[in-house]
Amino acid sequence: MRWAGLCLAAVIVTATQATPAGAKTHADAKISASLLALAQSKPMDDFAVIVRAAVKLNNGHHAERAAAAVQRAHGKVGRGLSIVGGASAILTGAEVLALANDPDVGYVSVDEAITATFDPVDGAALASSPGILEVGAPAAWRQLGVTGRGIGVAILDSGIAPHPDLLGRIVASVDFTTGSGTVLVAPADPGGHGTHVAGLVAGDGTASGGAYAGVAPGANLIDVRVIAASGSTHVSTLIAGMQWVLAHRNDYNIRVVNLSAGGPTTTSYRDDPLATAAEMLVFAGITVVVSAGNEGPAVRTITSPGNDPYVITVGGIDDSGTAATADDALASWSSRGVTPIDGLAKPDLVAPGRRIVSLRSPGSTLDQELPDRVVAGLDPLAPAYFRLSGTSMAAPVVAGVVALMLERSPALTPGQVKNRLKSSATALSYGSPETTGSGMVSAVAAVAASDQSAGAAADPVSAGFASEMYAQVYGQPLSWCDLAFNGGVDSNGVPWSGVTWSNVVWDAVTWQNVNWASFNWSAVNWQDIAWEDIAWEGITWEDVAWELVPVKDKGRKSHGGGKVLD
Repeated sequence: MRWAGLCLAAVIVTATQATPAGAKTHADAKISASLLALAQSKPMDDFAVIVRAAVKLNNGHHAERAAAAVQRAHGKVGRGLSIVGGASAILTGAEVLALANDPDVGYVSVDEAITATFDPVDGAALASSPGILEVGAPAAWRQLGVTGRGIGVAILDSGIAPHPDLLGRIVASVDFTTGSGTVLVAPADPGGHGTHVAGLVAGDGTASGGAYAGVAPGANLIDVRVIAASGSTHVSTLIAGMQWVLAHRNDYNIRVVNLSAGGPTTTSYRDDPLATAAEMLVFAGITVVVSAGNEGPAVRTITSPGNDPYVITVGGIDDSGTAATADDALASWSSRGVTPIDGLAKPDLVAPGRRIVSLRSPGSTLDQELPDRVVAGLDPLAPAYFRLSGTSMAAPVVAGVVALMLERSPALTPGQVKNRLKSSATALSYGSPETTGSGMVSAVAAVAASDQSAGAAADPVSAGFASEMYAQVYGQPLSWCDLAFNGGVDSNGVPWSGVTWSNVVWDAVTWQNVNWASFNWSAVNWQDIAWEDIAWEGITWEDVAWELVPVKDKGRKSHGGGKVLD
């Protein structure tokens, strides 16, 4: 399979007859709209799903209860996804509908296919990476003395190949594409995408005499392999990788996560398990940087989890191959806001993303498919670099800037990091809040800023995050965003000033009005949330046919149309 432009629907089709959809019930509301329609019309077909448990205090672990519910429905349980209070599974359409009637089930959604995208047909050669100069990274090294030293940046991608520019700074590597991901493995990148991303974050330019250094050449990298060599993965695999990051954040001082991949936005972020996992990392003190997507110039094309208000979503600009800003323009392929479903202003800011030179993974899928993208370093007989385009390249530029910020100001919270990035961004003469966000990231201004505010956090958290937090924040003081919200009362008619833990109704009305920033997050037992000691039978994804269109031949694979990024 090729990496570019794949957008696969997570549906397995085996049946030839369909039944009409019935009237919508309370149980149906527990199923995402896209999955509900498929389950009703194809009750005998198999679907890959993620099941989130309903909120129940002191009644077993949510992930375990979700798995038990799947088993009661006669489905096949996959990964335990404690970070979102659920589990992945395969069920028939009829089993999905039955599962929604289980009181232990909170929400069921499709385990969507996710792809990392880049340009497959990129032309003119560049002698260096002017985008790194344009965002001011070298100026930050010289003027402020920061290189990201000691900061751990987790790269959730196709892996990180050993490279001279990263020598000694890939401090851990774990692979979720072939197994449980619980055992450390040797760094490697069969796809080639993750190595390129890692170099933009933390390459030191050794193999090019410094010409192709990344933004934070002193940072440490944590290789979390969640994307297969083909460039595809699934939401549950990404969540498993994020769960591992949460469990091991203190082991490697993981302060930043870069996710240069995204999936279709088919539901509100409030019901999106990928958004829930991202929020878990954010509230645990990890800044999450996500690519906006390469679906421009169409509007409302921001991909998940870039549609979540708590992550930093990055769009891409075309720097025209120079370090000057006068010839810059918004890259035509950079995804635009507002976000689908929720209508939130995204991206948050932009960074160079067109024809960017970074590290090569020799023999990888990209290396073999795109040999004309190879770029020589000091040794022309052993080219060490590669040229790619996309918001996949813009996001790690921002992740590198975050590493610089955290070296200088390690106490910054993800909310403060995001606010500083947006408030210090360079205003652009082109674009809008829905295309370029707050503007171009500025390394010097972001690192040197002293503002301690976290900015407005008025958007509600996801339902999955809120439900998992019930047990974790129970007993802490409740603080409300707006005493006039919902007419001044909760869903039971109790005035907000009279709501306590003894009478709180932990539902969407309450979640939307909780001032989440008021809780003491350092007191939360994040290790319990990252619980992953479930020895369940794994799903063999090689046995699953992920198709663009329904087909009867389960063994046949279908490819998406390639999208060219100019």
